[in-house]
Amino acid sequence: MASKSETGIFYGWVIVAAGCVILLVEWGCLYSYGVFLTELCADFGWTRTMVSGAYSLYFLWHGIIYFVAGTFTDRYGPRLMLMISVLALGSGYALMSTIDSPWQLYMFYGIMIGTGMSFGFLPVTSTVSRWFVKRRGTALGLTVAGVGIGTLLLAPFAQFLIFEFDWRTSYLILAGLVVVIALPVSRLMIRDPSEKGLLPYGMRELETESKQNDNSPSSVVDFSLKQAIKTRQFWLLSVMYACLVLAVQMVMVHLKAYATDFNVAEMTAATALGLVGGASIGGRIVMGSLSDRIGRKASFCIGYFLMAIIMLWLLKARQPWEFYLFSTIFGFGYGACVPLFPAVIADWFGTRFHGSIFGTLSVAAGVGGTLGPLLAGYSFDITASYNIAIMIGAAVLFLALACSSVMRSPHARPL
Repeated sequence: MASKSETGIFYGWVIVAAGCVILLVEWGCLYSYGVFLTELCADFGWTRTMVSGAYSLYFLWHGIIYFVAGTFTDRYGPRLMLMISVLALGSGYALMSTIDSPWQLYMFYGIMIGTGMSFGFLPVTSTVSRWFVKRRGTALGLTVAGVGIGTLLLAPFAQFLIFEFDWRTSYLILAGLVVVIALPVSRLMIRDPSEKGLLPYGMRELETESKQNDNSPSSVVDFSLKQAIKTRQFWLLSVMYACLVLAVQMVMVHLKAYATDFNVAEMTAATALGLVGGASIGGRIVMGSLSDRIGRKASFCIGYFLMAIIMLWLLKARQPWEFYLFSTIFGFGYGACVPLFPAVIADWFGTRFHGSIFGTLSVAAGVGGTLGPLLAGYSFDITASYNIAIMIGAAVLFLALACSSVMRSPHARPL
């Protein structure tokens, strides 16, 4: 089989581009929730704990459903999964425009949107991982850059829509964006290179190197889910993923509210939120690519170190420039870590069961994403301050940094 299509362009790069667009729309809409949080609190008189609780339910539910999405992706491929994702998200955002009670907020956002997001990110990143052996970090970095681009564009755009219309109409517009853009693009996704008569990018070179070297690369060893979860490395990655998502989701849900508490203008605060995503584009692309050369471990350490240090800076941020600086450094560090998880799973455990292994690992992310926003909302409602939550966020990032410094690839297939 060839490594390139007849046109000379490797189809894996089409997969990367399509995945980037899908993640741009889906995660850009998701990360606009922090923009809507203050609107929902003001309109209904709900506490920040109550409103952020719906986002926490989303993360808990989508973390659970990730396992199902991963298993189904391995079995049925990405197209069906992405169709489920788009339809669930479109319906969820449309129904968000009709809410008038907490149970509706929790059902439509927590469950419906949670389901939609579970069938989005994982099929995209697992599919990209299957198409690349060499330059896997680069490919994943470019793909997940869509999350950052979407946040940069759609968080301020959501604030603009709210100013121009209202938050209900804004949710209807977001629903339309997801369906009109993501659904047709998802048809470009193909599960495996063999379906187009191709080899994964770099596979031919890898096979040549393997014949010349007695030590076969870890990427040619396919761990089953059962084998993977018996390794120390899997659980170390789980802790690192939970810590990352706890801190990131705390910031993404509450940063606008935190900034406006210090009289920062709403659009400025929404822009700072979008800038987290914008800066993460650089982290995803630069560190995703760099990880192919300096290794995943060093790249993880850089990302977590930057996030932990700048999280403490947030304690003193009061002026717009201080929030912009926080968003830039935090976003870069966060973006650096995101493509490394699917990449290291493929490196260590292979790609045959990538979806189910990544889906199971993502349950830990669901736990972290559940706790982060809820903890921040509760901290504010009790103390009228986010300081305790911010310090906890910094602490878990330092914990993840420590885990990163001791991570090692498994040397043999577990029993």
